[in-house]
Amino acid sequence: MLVSWNWLKEYVALDMPVEQLTARLMMAGLNHESTREAGGDLAIDLEVTSNRPDCLGHLGIAREIAVLYDRALKIPAADPVCAGPPVGQLTRVRVDCPDLCPRYTARLVRNIRVGPSPRWLARRLETIGLTPINNVVDISNYVLMECGQPLHTFDFERLAGGEIIVRRAAAGETIEAIDHRVYSLGPQMCVIADAQRPVAIGGVMGGASTEISSETRHVLVEAAEFDPISIRTTARALNLHSDSSYRFERRVDPEGVDWASRRCCELILELCGGELAAGVIDVGSPPPARALPQKGAEIGRTYFQDAAFPQPQIREQRLHRAAVRPAEPQVADEHRMRSARHFDCSQVCQDRC
Repeated sequence: MLVSWNWLKEYVALDMPVEQLTARLMMAGLNHESTREAGGDLAIDLEVTSNRPDCLGHLGIAREIAVLYDRALKIPAADPVCAGPPVGQLTRVRVDCPDLCPRYTARLVRNIRVGPSPRWLARRLETIGLTPINNVVDISNYVLMECGQPLHTFDFERLAGGEIIVRRAAAGETIEAIDHRVYSLGPQMCVIADAQRPVAIGGVMGGASTEISSETRHVLVEAAEFDPISIRTTARALNLHSDSSYRFERRVDPEGVDWASRRCCELILELCGGELAAGVIDVGSPPPARALPQKGAEIGRTYFQDAAFPQPQIREQRLHRAAVRPAEPQVADEHRMRSARHFDCSQVCQDRC
């Protein structure tokens, strides 16, 4: 995964040499592949193993750095201002296949202006190898690479019936995706549909019929959870892999779904104007939280084996405290294990030994 040095500095202080940082990240399990200059920035390529999907975003890497160096982690508030009627009066969401999509959230931003992204945003994406498209699409990609939660934005006026239906594909259905290729779908696949036809392959790729264009005025923002096995099966069957499917295959943080949606809307309001309908449509619920499978002392003995890390009793306290997320998190060690219900610490420890 490529990360930007300048982008990381938005969340954690970086006053160490990049060579020292990548060496310590390697000892934490994030192998350093390469570092290259990129227009006044550094693009750092890190190998993120399949048991660390929490590190598939800049905030995840920043959290690791903050723990390793005992530094504060700055997380954007993601607190967009709402206006107008409740979103539930403007659109509807129905999930017919909760086994494939256990949670789906939608927000609606109206009267936006689509255009080129500001230079700072375009530069961030270019550093990590993404091509800027327009401000709305770039914002959704930015948030994806910021926190690891995939998003999708629909041109709301192109949704037949003004509604979202999450369902299994019908036999013989096809969809033209945003790569402008037509894909044949099957009943084992999850699709996002409107009242008439599929408009996205759930968790894999959006459809061309509702993609954002220069004429888009109203945007529906999707943030959801999809079943990892279903996403993997669909992506392989269609030979269609994306940054989104890569993350959904490895599970996303349930606590990050709504944050990513709010963050996306916040940036849309800032860069595209418009007004955000009040509230959110949130169908389904995340899995119940579960306790850490190991005691703090056991984690401390197995997770860290190098003198470059904090003293044992300190690092144990940090990792154990991180299992419980406070209402106003500001420090990295309070975040690190917040997704313990999905990422089994005992497995992480075994993988590191």
